[in-house]
Amino acid sequence: MPSQSLNILGVVRNGGTALAESLGCIERLRQELAESRVIIATNDNADDTDRILGDFAAASKGVDVLTMDGLSATCPDRVDRICHARNEVLGRLFATGPLYPMTLILDLDGPNTALNSQAVLGAMSRRVPHWDAVFGNPQPSYYDLYALRCEGWCDEDVWQRIHSESKPLFFRKRWRQNLLQRLIYDRQYHIPTDAPLIPVKSAFAGLGLYRTGSLDGLRYSSKDDDGSPVCEHVLLHRRMRARGARLFIDPGLTTLAPSEHLGGASGAPLPKHLYGESTSIG
Repeated sequence: MPSQSLNILGVVRNGGTALAESLGCIERLRQELAESRVIIATNDNADDTDRILGDFAAASKGVDVLTMDGLSATCPDRVDRICHARNEVLGRLFATGPLYPMTLILDLDGPNTALNSQAVLGAMSRRVPHWDAVFGNPQPSYYDLYALRCEGWCDEDVWQRIHSESKPLFFRKRWRQNLLQRLIYDRQYHIPTDAPLIPVKSAFAGLGLYRTGSLDGLRYSSKDDDGSPVCEHVLLHRRMRARGARLFIDPGLTTLAPSEHLGGASGAPLPKHLYGESTSIG
């Protein structure tokens, strides 16, 4: 009989077909769990996302859909909107019961259309090394450098770096292509699914599995201390680490890398110095 319990959280806007496929994966995962609940935030959809979410909530117990229409008008910046939606979902999790020991946070617009239930269950069962959060391994290449902070791999906000670069007077298109290749595509490595856990300061790539207690009292932010825009995951994970949390990429927790975020240089082998800690299940 299933014995594990899980909170499942997500945010989505205009999710379309990918949303329906992702919800199907969530439902299959829930069938493997003893208990679960789902909380999803959405706003201002122009496709059939509202209908898909409504049908899912009507057909499944323990599903809470937070509809925040009008958010696009009051919060025009996309990252700020996502941050607000994530905080609403996180707040609802801790304000209402039941509250299960582990929490799975998913993007529902593409990366999790092939979510592997057994991989999630295996990650939940891991005891060694101790972890407070593990994150997805997108295939074929680790695309999400925006959320990634890892010594020897990506220690900076790559988009702030790109925006701060001085533009040349001529050949700007070629200059930008070279810049993207050097700062992004050359670092979008392929991580084998059987690689050890990779220690990180922050990551996401569409999926994060957290010990629920590690999130208690924390919130996402989309602005750094100096007011500069930053990925909401980076600041949440910084606050977790300040309380002693240990974070890893879990190579077995695969997600799908959106093709539009990859370049011709994406997919180089993961450098040996980034291979992390050996894993143990059970």
